[in-house]
Amino acid sequence: MSVEIKVPMLPESVADATMLHWHVKVGQPVRRDDNLVDIETEKVVLEVPAPRDGVITEILRTEGDTVLADDVIA
Repeated sequence: MSVEIKVPMLPESVADATMLHWHVKVGQPVRRDDNLVDIETEKVVLEVPAPRDGVITEILRTEGDTVLADDVIA
């Protein structure tokens, strides 16, 4: 069963964020809570953790892309 990786809720008064750095690649196994990607807002850098153990099957957004809260990124 696949699980979508989404941009977390952004801090109040922040409209969007920038994909900063992926720490994983397609095909790489991950464990729950591994940091998958860093996302930067104008105020803070957020880490997006793996929701459970699995394998990254697809990365939909690349470093430098602008994203919104709840966008599917992998």
